[in-house]
Amino acid sequence: MLIQLLVGTGLIIACVINHAVCLELLLRRLKSIGPRWDRRLPTYGHIVIMIIVVLGLFAAHTIEAWLWAMFYWGSGELSGLPEALYFSTVTFTTLGYGDVILSEKWNLTASLQAVSGILLFGWSTAFLINIRAFFWNKYGIDHYQG
Repeated sequence: MLIQLLVGTGLIIACVINHAVCLELLLRRLKSIGPRWDRRLPTYGHIVIMIIVVLGLFAAHTIEAWLWAMFYWGSGELSGLPEALYFSTVTFTTLGYGDVILSEKWNLTASLQAVSGILLFGWSTAFLINIRAFFWNKYGIDHYQG
């Protein structure tokens, strides 16, 4: 069990670092392209920016699912990389179909991946809401009144 906790913790740390770096790069990109899109498309530029944010967040989560998948594949727990990626994605999103399971040797790591997925999706949601709120404020949209 201790090995599972250590490996799972290491993967969580790798995912948190990846997420922090991806969000920082995304924010820097938004600061550089945001003003240009606002000038080119004053009414709809913020929509392009939101699409970029969502795709950037999707990319960050994809990298994180792949990190866990590489572990599952490398540990020999699953029959191949496609199955490892499927299991990782289902676990990371906390969907958990249960059609693919790990042995007792590594089953605790799946729980740790689910917890990291919840936290990282929450972090992404907060980031997305803050970006959206920035543009709502900028354009004087009162999003608290229907």
